[in-house]
Amino acid sequence: MGLGGVYAGPLEEGEKVLRPLREYGPPLADMFQPMPYNAAQRMADFLWPPGLHSYWKSSYLTELSDAAIDILVDFFARVPSPRTVIVLEHNGDSAWDRVPDSSTAFGHRGWPYNFVVTSAWSDPKEAERNIAWTRGLFNAMRPFAAQGAYVNYLSGDEGVEGLKAAYGAKLARLATLKAKFDPTNLFRMNQNIAPASVGADAAAI
Repeated sequence: MGLGGVYAGPLEEGEKVLRPLREYGPPLADMFQPMPYNAAQRMADFLWPPGLHSYWKSSYLTELSDAAIDILVDFFARVPSPRTVIVLEHNGDSAWDRVPDSSTAFGHRGWPYNFVVTSAWSDPKEAERNIAWTRGLFNAMRPFAAQGAYVNYLSGDEGVEGLKAAYGAKLARLATLKAKFDPTNLFRMNQNIAPASVGADAAAI
């Protein structure tokens, strides 16, 4: 298990913030150090090397209770691939939940955790087994799931419903903006919000 994070502030203050964490373990490895932000963005890339097959499922969580942790531990003890990673992101009590939800396209700022299971495997014959395990874990976590999704973690098979989960009531407003700035839907190789005039759902994958 690994714990990562970024402190964006004075180095001396960052050392004070880290001290209780370092004293709690001690950790097997301590990689917290001053670094450029782009290096921090890449420091976990080794977990997801190119060339693997993958399948992701994700949701915000209303809480991280003992029952939820028990499910994660139980499923991970039976994970089909050693390449699979479960990520828990703590979002609460931070700068981003002090921004009004309606201010930006990114929303769901009030949920305390984000959960994403990133299944990865090398043998294409193992696809069905790994996808089934991922869906089973995601379904077992539904009692703790919030009504919302982080768009970067959508796997691509959620369709319009995934976009609605990510943007909620803001989806129609975003489709109107897309019609203004990209009426031909040129930029569409993503979790695409199509221009409002393209379809009634204002979204196409």
